[in-house]
Amino acid sequence: MSEHKAEVLKVEAIGDGHLAVRVRCCKDPSSDSVLTVMELHRSDEEIDADVAAHLARAEKLHAARDHAQRHLERLTKS
Repeated sequence: MSEHKAEVLKVEAIGDGHLAVRVRCCKDPSSDSVLTVMELHRSDEEIDADVAAHLARAEKLHAARDHAQRHLERLTKS
């Protein structure tokens, strides 16, 4: 299985006290997801932990989708 790497694409204010962090895995636009960061009064480390967890989730989901797609595509090779 290939290595999956997610990165932050954009951060934007979406409301008072809410920031949206858009991430993408493997430069694949179909993997885009958004984390809404609230409670902005928290420490940098706590906010970084939220973003790191979301990046890891995006990588895991993208890897799982790739695996499931390869698995299901075998059905067409009879």
